[in-house]
Amino acid sequence: MRKIFYIVAAACIFASFMTSCQLKEDDLFDIDPATRQDNWMADYRRVFNNNEYGWALYTSQPTYGRHPSIATFAVKFDQEMCTFYRSSATSRIPSAALKDSVQSTYSLKMDNGIVLSFDTYNDFFHYYADHSEYFSQDLQADFEFCLDRYSENEDTIFGRGKTKQLPFMMVKMKTTPQEYQKLSDEIDSYVATNCVMIIEGDTIQASFLAGYKNLLLYFPDEEGGEPVEHMYSYGNLVNGIYLIENIKYKGTTVVEMALDRDKGTFSDPCTGAKIQRRALTDYFIVDDNYDNMFFGYSGLGSYTKQEWDKARSAVDASGKFSSSSLVYINFEPYGDGTMDLVINKWYGIDEVHYPMELKKISDDEIAVRRTGGESSGRDYSFYDSGLKYIVDAFAKTDTWTTYKITFREGSSMNPVGLELTDESNPDNSYYIENNFRYYHSSIWD
Repeated sequence: MRKIFYIVAAACIFASFMTSCQLKEDDLFDIDPATRQDNWMADYRRVFNNNEYGWALYTSQPTYGRHPSIATFAVKFDQEMCTFYRSSATSRIPSAALKDSVQSTYSLKMDNGIVLSFDTYNDFFHYYADHSEYFSQDLQADFEFCLDRYSENEDTIFGRGKTKQLPFMMVKMKTTPQEYQKLSDEIDSYVATNCVMIIEGDTIQASFLAGYKNLLLYFPDEEGGEPVEHMYSYGNLVNGIYLIENIKYKGTTVVEMALDRDKGTFSDPCTGAKIQRRALTDYFIVDDNYDNMFFGYSGLGSYTKQEWDKARSAVDASGKFSSSSLVYINFEPYGDGTMDLVINKWYGIDEVHYPMELKKISDDEIAVRRTGGESSGRDYSFYDSGLKYIVDAFAKTDTWTTYKITFREGSSMNPVGLELTDESNPDNSYYIENNFRYYHSSIWD
């Protein structure tokens, strides 16, 4: 009896599997290919047409010898025509820079899949897709796009250029095309060429190339290796950036980052990854770029100016050299926690170096101590001839001087014009003007 039960049960289970498989096969082959394509197209048309304001197009532009750049176009569609609006991408087009909008026809068609095609020429979009410009890959973008999938909430369509096969994306706009274009273009003012990304507990050097919409990250390919450049294409949203090429780092994938306009930072709430400004102390302790640390008399605090006035008088009284021969003065960091205070930078034997030791107190506080000594091409001491007032005002040999670092211009992501203020004597301060060396010919300016 038990044997008969097992046989019947097995037969029932087998029959259920057969029925299940048969239903799936019927579902798959019950509809002919032409109807399936029609249904597929109707589904995409439903998603495509379900918008009040239009779609923002993110196209990958091929570039000569480098990574593809991303252009953003806010586009309003009706049944046959589409309207493109002025943007940062169109403002660089010679024949159309002053136009507010242009129109062209478009179509959705089946060509080994669903293809969105912009059929008639418009000055904004097709300028980048001029394939007659054989010598310049910068003008060989696509104007036809294969649509591969759309997001679950139906507000994003993903695809690729039909010819170049570069990534393509459409985002449903929640505001007018003009407002969307304005807000997305404004994102460029928050990105920085010198920032950091914090991901998986690591701090990685980062750099935005806003003109190309590329994000550069520097990290090793192998554990313990040297950092190498990794480049990712991104598009500006109205409230952040979308990584069309996702960042993948130690098992973490970053797709989208929101902008905090007050803090000037980008963050991914899903992974905790963040892009933010570098510690201001890094410009002195980590960097070794000596060509942007020039300053002069006009950027000094009241106490510092008094000490420099003493130095000018002492130098002229020494008879060794004239104070008018003091042309440049700058901080020259070496990226290893040391720096030189350099006077008469690039002036041969009259170039004077005073070595300093640096110590990080916080992200915006740095301590400085002079290690003693002076190096130059002369057989006398510049320090004893009067420069001691300038040197001792900045740093001493027997104690650390702690400076607060702030910036006067730019943003927290893009600080411009760093100022060092002595925390024990706020009237002792130094303002490093941007490109000071190129506009001044004397430290007394």
